[in-house]
Amino acid sequence: MANGKQKIWVSDLIGEDYKRWHNEFVILDCGTACGKTYFCIRRLGKYAATKKRRILYLCNRSKLRNQTYRQVKDEKLQATIYVTTYQAFQKKIQQGDKIPHYDYIIADECHYFTTDAGFNDYTDVAYNYVMKQKESVVVFVSATAKSFFKYLRDTNKVKKKNSYRLDKDYSYVSKLFYYQSEELPGIIDDILNNETDSKIIVFCNSGDRILEMSKIYGDKADYYCSRNTKKKRLRDLCGWKEDSNGKIIEEPACIKTYADDLITFDKRILFTTSVLDNGVDLKDRKIKHIFTEIVDVDTMIQSLGRKRSLAKDDTCYFYIRLYQKKGLQGFINRINYHLEPVELYKSDYEDFYKKYGDGKQREKLNKNKIFYNLFKKKNIYGQIKVNECKFRKYSQDYDMFTSMKELGHKGYLEDILEESLTSNAEEMVCNVEEMDKFILFLKSIEGKRLYVEDQQYIKEEFETIGLKLRYKGINTFNGALEDNYKNLYKSRFYSADINDKSYVDKRRVLDNGLPNPNRDKRYWILEDRSAIGDSS
Repeated sequence: MANGKQKIWVSDLIGEDYKRWHNEFVILDCGTACGKTYFCIRRLGKYAATKKRRILYLCNRSKLRNQTYRQVKDEKLQATIYVTTYQAFQKKIQQGDKIPHYDYIIADECHYFTTDAGFNDYTDVAYNYVMKQKESVVVFVSATAKSFFKYLRDTNKVKKKNSYRLDKDYSYVSKLFYYQSEELPGIIDDILNNETDSKIIVFCNSGDRILEMSKIYGDKADYYCSRNTKKKRLRDLCGWKEDSNGKIIEEPACIKTYADDLITFDKRILFTTSVLDNGVDLKDRKIKHIFTEIVDVDTMIQSLGRKRSLAKDDTCYFYIRLYQKKGLQGFINRINYHLEPVELYKSDYEDFYKKYGDGKQREKLNKNKIFYNLFKKKNIYGQIKVNECKFRKYSQDYDMFTSMKELGHKGYLEDILEESLTSNAEEMVCNVEEMDKFILFLKSIEGKRLYVEDQQYIKEEFETIGLKLRYKGINTFNGALEDNYKNLYKSRFYSADINDKSYVDKRRVLDNGLPNPNRDKRYWILEDRSAIGDSS
């Protein structure tokens, strides 16, 4: 280690204790790259094999499942360790499949129960199964499930002797910086201009932030999001391709494995959501700058750990976006919108029914993300049910954001992150020039084929500058540009070339070899023809 101390591995920390575990819960609260998986497979797995015991190994992402299975296969432990995802396991339970007995259950990345509960309605299915196992050893494993582990300890579900902890080793982090949202492009540009080949990862808090950055960096960056994102424009940007039936026919190809010690992206910048939070270990000495705008602390810590250091000199810089009190209050309000009815339901059902059953706020209940369903019959108790994993997640988030607002975002982070990281931190102060983001958007689509389905999002971009256009025609768009950007921006939309030949996409196949879904479709081009005197 860089600080000269002897590195402690999970196997060293646990020693021979695992041989004495018997039908109880265990916590492995340990950072990344400290041997958690090694212990679970090479130590516990091999021990279980000698005793003819079976292990259920649960992973929160398919990529992590595949990675874990390869390690199990390498050790020839397939007959002992069954590796699957929480999602697949939940489906088995819901379908009524018979679940065999397992002597050990490894709940890897167990923050899944609460972190994913924000967007997954069924994390409680796996959670309820795991928590009910009284004849198995259940090992909860995570580097970031601090709130969940506190709950397990406080409720005495895990005995003190069974709680193992190793702090994350941040010796490979040269420095931590805090920055403001509007400073991000300036910091990135400074890195690009002053460093020749270093790479940058930005974990964005939303798909909209990725779209915003794509207007600035266009083809200079790679982009990655979940296949389940609702915005088609974002899916297209990231490389998700669907056929006419909505079936995925092509996945993003920006993350590439060149060798065991080179898993990376080719362009200098990667903008991604938290979908890349784990299961993907990026290994590339050129990755020197890791930004995170993710406000959920557990997920934020996961994102910072996506780069795996290959040696003592393979270092990087961390950057954490700070949120102001107004933004934090917005998070609190959105969470409380869902929490308030549930807390009333738990404390006073009669008042709850008066307010939400027959009352004027019944519609509010339709949008609640913590309840399973709504009332079926009037005045019948129990027609709705609380998803306890979601309730715990929303409650934890409420406490987290309330503390952030009281202490300040930076103060809260300094309380919860390892001192080895926060003691080497400073706030960045940048001179931010106000950018015309609409012109940046226009520049990002210059020279690209723009089909009829693109016209709606172009119209929406005009609305960002206060222009609510009635039509989506080429003359309407060009008229708006002429009125608002006559001397500032010279490109205009054209549906034909300078010889007045209409633009029609005649390509049979795309550059990637797939059939062209836009063959024989008309399109526009946004370009500058001022030099040739064409203003039509």
